Amino acid sequence: MVNLVTTEEKRLLLNDPDVLINRLNRVENIVAILNARVRQLTTENKQQALTIQQQGKNHQQQQTSNQQQLILIQQQTTSLQQQQTLIQNQQTLWNNIYQMGYAGGGHYSQQGSAVEYICLPPDPNYEKTSGSDNGRMYGGKFEFFVSKSNDEDVPCALCRTDRATSVIMIPGKNTCYSGWNLEYHGYLASGYYNHAAASAYVCVDKHPEYIIGGVDELTGKLFDEVLTKCGSLKCPPYIDNYPLTCVVCSK
Repeated sequence: MVNLVTTEEKRLLLNDPDVLINRLNRVENIVAILNARVRQLTTENKQQALTIQQQGKNHQQQQTSNQQQLILIQQQTTSLQQQQTLIQNQQTLWNNIYQMGYAGGGHYSQQGSAVEYICLPPDPNYEKTSGSDNGRMYGGKFEFFVSKSNDEDVPCALCRTDRATSVIMIPGKNTCYSGWNLEYHGYLASGYYNHAAASAYVCVDKHPEYIIGGVDELTGKLFDEVLTKCGSLKCPPYIDNYPLTCVVCSK
């Protein structure tokens, strides 16, 4: 009897529409949850793929940046080596006989003073302690030559070269012509045109050095900038009242 009732009850439960609907609802819910999880996993996979792709791009950009920095470092190293080679060549080209000497010459107001500019050594030797005061040697002074140079004492150096056969000064140029090596460039200088003493043209470096502690009102052999004067001097190519440049070249 018990088994018959139980079987009948089971048969009734299986044929119950409510039971079937509940089971279908549960299945649909499970399918919906699974579909949502699949969509979520798909979205996460896409995001991961995009992240990996972006990381790949960032890595490539970093590699490119590293290569560019390496090229820049190599260029800077090459430039530094070239500069060092140039400095070594210049040091080899010019051997100082003495440096940081004193520029000098005759006094600008004395008619009989010597014309040329002189580079005096920093360690003079004397043999006599007195003499006739006929010839005189004065120190050199800049006269409003370049910025902050007025009344500065003028230093100099005496050098020789064993790698060049010719050294020339070209007035009115700040570069050398083809085939010549640049030693330095600057401005042409001379004495004041209306002073009693004659002078000469010399080339002063564009960034001159000064003797420390030399600023005072004591004068001697003066260095003035030289301006072009149109007339017999053709303008153009020259320009009236422009300071002349100069360059020293070797070959």
